Amino acid sequence: MNDHNYCAVDIGGSKILLLLINSRGKILFKEKIKTPTPEEPSAIIGAIGSLLSKGKKESDLKADSKLKGIGVCIAGFLDHKSGLVYQSPNLHWNEPVPFGDLLKKAFKCPVQIENDANAAVVGEVFYGAAKGHKDVIYVTISTGIGGGLFLDGRLYRGSSGFAGEIGHTKPFGKGRGCKCGGYDCLETWASGSAIARSAQILWDKNAVEDSSISTRWVFNQAKEGNTLAQKIIDQAIDNTGKGLANLVNLFNPSCIVIGGGVSQGENSYLDKVAERIRTYAIRPSVEITPIKILPAQLEPEAGVWGMYSLLIGRVEE
Repeated sequence: MNDHNYCAVDIGGSKILLLLINSRGKILFKEKIKTPTPEEPSAIIGAIGSLLSKGKKESDLKADSKLKGIGVCIAGFLDHKSGLVYQSPNLHWNEPVPFGDLLKKAFKCPVQIENDANAAVVGEVFYGAAKGHKDVIYVTISTGIGGGLFLDGRLYRGSSGFAGEIGHTKPFGKGRGCKCGGYDCLETWASGSAIARSAQILWDKNAVEDSSISTRWVFNQAKEGNTLAQKIIDQAIDNTGKGLANLVNLFNPSCIVIGGGVSQGENSYLDKVAERIRTYAIRPSVEITPIKILPAQLEPEAGVWGMYSLLIGRVEE
């Protein structure tokens, strides 16, 4: 019997990652490209089409060979059933886009579309750090903060698909606007961009220009012994610990997977976040439950492996 072939795609604000993979889990083709600018839906579909054509050629598949399905994950608020993307700030999509329908029209095969953090938690559950766990929280801490919930062996999306938005829990700090339209979301006080923003506000303008301050710069300053830089990072860690402790209290997970560039900023970051979670969460959730707090294993491919899992039906709906 011939293998079915699938295409899994992760669309980010700066890159597009595409995997062509068969039903046995063998990767036939993998490539990452920059997200086209401007990030119009037609341009992104064109980029996917070009990658797919290249993948088929390099995999010795016929150009007109049909895919069993295409799975696409994207950062944004969307309806996974209809494929309608209501908003995707990273792609500057501020009005609804019928992205699923556009993909079906372009590629003439079944299409699944999912929030990127939802896809990532599925990937980590079936192929990564959370294997064997049925109740998992995934959080990615990078430029922003995203989250995915896998509860009682199922992906939990909520009534309209917007569950898991830990980055927009509040309040943390005071007076910072967020891209979501709100104020003082966790993302505005604990993400990579928030760490840089705090440094730009607090640093002596005569010592360094704002344009020189980045998240990586702040972490480097802390490693060199700068107490202000360390204080900024520790405050972000404390806020992250509080936010995740709230989710622990609500959902009682057995595993929390933490990914994103900020979590890789210093060796002790994950340990410090774990310590704050255990400090702020209710005692039974961290003392009776053998909770694991683990680094993500699949980055930057968690999303595409999650989409593959959804395409082949590993996730119970």
